[in-house]
Amino acid sequence: MISDPIIYRFVSELIPLLPAGSQLVLSGRSSLDLLGRLALEGLHLAGQVQLIGRRDLSLTPAELERFFALRDSSLTEEQLELVAALSGGWPITVSFFAQLSSGPETAKERIPPALAAYMDRELLQEMPEEISDFLIKTSVFSQFTAADCDQLLGSTGSEEKIRYLQAHQFFLEQLGEQYNLVPVVRSHLRGKLGPEKPGLYKKAGTIAIGRGNLPQAIGCYLEAGESEGIPDLVAALGEEAVLHGRWQELSSWLEEALTLEQIRGDPRLSLLQALVEINRGQLGHAQKAVDRAESLFTLAGDQIGLAECQLLKARISRGRGAQEESFQFLFDAETNLSTSRFKLLLAIEKSTIYYAAGRFRESREILRRCLEEYEGAGDAEALVRILEALGNVTYLLGEPARALLLFKRALSLCPEGVMPGYDFQDMMSAIYDDWGETEQALLIAERSEALREKMGLTELLPSSCLQLAMVYTNLGRFADAELCFRRGIDYVREHESNRCDLALNLVFLARTLAIQGKWVAARACALEALEVAASLPRLYRTSVPTVAAPILARTGSWDWGLTLLKEAAASAQEMGFSKCLAYAYQSLAYLHFLHGDVEKAREYTYQALTTSAKINDLQNVVSCYHWYHPLLMHGLAEGIETSFVQRVLRKVGERCLKHLLPFVPGGSPEAKQRIIPVLVEIGGDEACSLLAMLQKDAVEYVRNMAAEALERLRSPEESAHRAAVPALRLQLLGPVRIFVDSQELTGIKWRSQRARDLLIYLAHVGQPVTKDQIIEALWPDDNQDLEKADAQFHTTLYRLRTVLKNYGLPDLIQRGTDAYSLTVPASTDLDRFEALLKAALSQEADSPEQMKLLEEALKHYHGDYLENLDYQWVIPHREALRLRCGEAQLRLVHCYLRASQYEKAISELVMLLKRDELNELYHALLIEAYAKSGQRQAAQRQYALLTGILQRELGVKPSPETQQAYHSLNLGPPSD
Repeated sequence: MISDPIIYRFVSELIPLLPAGSQLVLSGRSSLDLLGRLALEGLHLAGQVQLIGRRDLSLTPAELERFFALRDSSLTEEQLELVAALSGGWPITVSFFAQLSSGPETAKERIPPALAAYMDRELLQEMPEEISDFLIKTSVFSQFTAADCDQLLGSTGSEEKIRYLQAHQFFLEQLGEQYNLVPVVRSHLRGKLGPEKPGLYKKAGTIAIGRGNLPQAIGCYLEAGESEGIPDLVAALGEEAVLHGRWQELSSWLEEALTLEQIRGDPRLSLLQALVEINRGQLGHAQKAVDRAESLFTLAGDQIGLAECQLLKARISRGRGAQEESFQFLFDAETNLSTSRFKLLLAIEKSTIYYAAGRFRESREILRRCLEEYEGAGDAEALVRILEALGNVTYLLGEPARALLLFKRALSLCPEGVMPGYDFQDMMSAIYDDWGETEQALLIAERSEALREKMGLTELLPSSCLQLAMVYTNLGRFADAELCFRRGIDYVREHESNRCDLALNLVFLARTLAIQGKWVAARACALEALEVAASLPRLYRTSVPTVAAPILARTGSWDWGLTLLKEAAASAQEMGFSKCLAYAYQSLAYLHFLHGDVEKAREYTYQALTTSAKINDLQNVVSCYHWYHPLLMHGLAEGIETSFVQRVLRKVGERCLKHLLPFVPGGSPEAKQRIIPVLVEIGGDEACSLLAMLQKDAVEYVRNMAAEALERLRSPEESAHRAAVPALRLQLLGPVRIFVDSQELTGIKWRSQRARDLLIYLAHVGQPVTKDQIIEALWPDDNQDLEKADAQFHTTLYRLRTVLKNYGLPDLIQRGTDAYSLTVPASTDLDRFEALLKAALSQEADSPEQMKLLEEALKHYHGDYLENLDYQWVIPHREALRLRCGEAQLRLVHCYLRASQYEKAISELVMLLKRDELNELYHALLIEAYAKSGQRQAAQRQYALLTGILQRELGVKPSPETQQAYHSLNLGPPSD
């Protein structure tokens, strides 16, 4: 290494004298302070000097593959991954590996002599002795902090030594406060440990236990020759890992640190082995391990151990659908588990059994008590499991918005942003799917499946297949859906896994086939699903017939199908299973319409629409529109859940226009009023034609509404920029603000926030609503006490009218026959945002006109919808608008890229990635924006960041499209 200051001064004076266009490369193992020593800071800031560190020169997995391909070395994917792991991408090491005739596997055990000699000569001999001694001794750690090194060496100078190694670009990787050596370097250093080796490893093992790093502790004890205590160590820390959902770690400990004889001879280890097998979905293997543990606990007279065996037997029986047996095992175990380390598992298993038995409220109560107990204990992992379980039950009880809040709270406590999942993590995807946000549902479902495959969560794969297939069905991707359903079905059959998943995959496969008109195949799947469900808990004996029954009724078993549906509806109502009840009412209404029993059909339609609207479950109606359109038309005609029906029809789109046509000549004025917003949302020539017909209606206000709607459709941009403003103006995006003309009412003394919220709610629904609907929306916890709720409503309404009267709007709130509404629509920033967005989407894609409208639309998005309100009815709209805002930002990014406005594109993409760092498209566009703006290193770092995130979180590489796009930009190797 050059150290003579004269040489540094010569080079620093030479560089400014070089002619323009000259290129000079200085290379070597120089310290990262080279810029300062050569006085090149100014040129570096001006972009005329580029500092290339070790990480910039490291080979990526893709480059390694090309390197070996050029050398005609046919390595398998596993061998390439091994080379990448051992070498850390260090080119000289890769070159040595390429010369090995025996393959890279041999380097795991012994470093090639030529490479060892190179490291000694070129690396270790060049550094101070105290640094090389530090490296050799700390190589006992697979990962470490400066504090670990201080404790190991009994000194306090480790942090300074680590800084030296980093400055001199030695092969030290950093992630947060943790460091680790490139494996091939560490392997070489470990070979230099002398007589101190056992003591150092033993001490490192003790340090690792203190840090909770069992894998490292086990490895250290084995190297130290201290293997006797490892079974006790695994048993003690393994229980903690399982209780917090980290069973994969336990699995690796059992496989790598213990022999089969050690596991089979210890009841605690056998019990842990059973827990691993349950999570793998291998219930037969789990049963054998539990039986073995039970025998050993019986010999030892360990009553708590025997109770823990009963708990696992309950879990195995539940997976096989044997509900009564599961209950018996659980209650046999309960007394002795009250003080057991498996207390949390007991509570969650008990809640799950209640849940499967259709006893949702009891299940929720168990979990609420658990939540209270663990809330202040600081155990985040336990809280996550409880919150996720609570979210699942809350969803089935018909409170999807509240369930989503529970899931999001659980995710906020997960350092990796992933819930461990005890049963159905897919319900978060299901919520978005129910709400019609199918693209978001697909994103969550695909990530969930990828993550479970990466983590070996095989027990949950049939559940992942089920949810993913249901989203595919709702997107019309029927072939993909059928493939997913059959994958889940085959897995359960091959592994004797959870039969509940088998029944659900079969029955929803039947639904998918029926939607396509494949009635014969649908009937066969429905019958098989019913046969499986017959021996399952009540949850499945109710939900499966609900989906299967209309298929049977349509394929020759009319009476049986109707009977099954009515029984399922009664059971779902008793359980409080709102989604199942909505499905049943929808099918009963449809079948009675089909059979010509209009009176019964209308009765069930009312129940179907009110139940579906309450839980905002619109996607099932959209996907089955060809069956359920009579329900929607009756809802429009009678004004039943009008807002819900309008949102369904908006999502259905042009397919519904032929069913709306009869309303134009023959509908009531009220019904015509209800279809006009739908026609505006759908747009197009056919919708305009219907509005033109309504312009000639006999009723004046219908004519006026149709004329205004037609003008908006024909000139969306002009409509978006219209200057006329009603007296009442609300800002609903972000913190709520209320204006009457130029006066702001937001901060006035409302006497009751509910009075303000009533005004917001009436503006939110935009149509007449009943007193009962208002009470349900604003006082959801008090609606059982009708007298109290009625008093609260009338007091609040009086207070609101008093405020409005003081500001010149005494008649703003009108009461119809049995409903309340605003006499004049309020002007809102939401209306402006949506009008501008619609105008933008009517322009040519990526055009300057579209860019201008999108920019103006996004100026109105001040924050989340009704940001500071926590009512359940807000949440679906808030989530939908958040997704629409993201879509608008993405559309704007494409406009910026086409216009070469790269810095603006970068700014938008950075914001998008803050909300969703796993979105590969955002990363790919950001890489493109960086590259095209001349920020080459930023593009390289972004690609490296993307690669690391996808590998760490999902265990996958960037897609071939992203890889190809990156290489087409000619950016060279990614850098950290």
